[in-house]
Amino acid sequence: MLSPDTNYGAYLVFKLRDQDTIGFRQRPVGLNVNPEGVASREERKVSLDPEDKPRHVRERGDGWMEVEMGEFFNERGNNGSVEFMLKQIDTSYPKQGLIIEGIEIRPKDIGS
Repeated sequence: MLSPDTNYGAYLVFKLRDQDTIGFRQRPVGLNVNPEGVASREERKVSLDPEDKPRHVRERGDGWMEVEMGEFFNERGNNGSVEFMLKQIDTSYPKQGLIIEGIEIRPKDIGS
């Protein structure tokens, strides 16, 4: 349940397998958050590979990593929908080894 008139951040919670991870080194993925009734927002390009030292990826205390996918302002409370996208940008390289825990939606502070 989301509160009305609140700014939210959407965070992809994930891991990369220790072995057999392919296609993420120096190859970003596209992340996007699109609330219902809002024109498609710019895609965020982010590396998920910790060896690339991505500045937007954060290690969590629970063993997972997270990256902000985007944010949205919820005017309607629970009467709307939001689309979350993770997509491969360079389709000539297969990717393997990504484990997704889920997407966390959290209220954001105005200064975040």
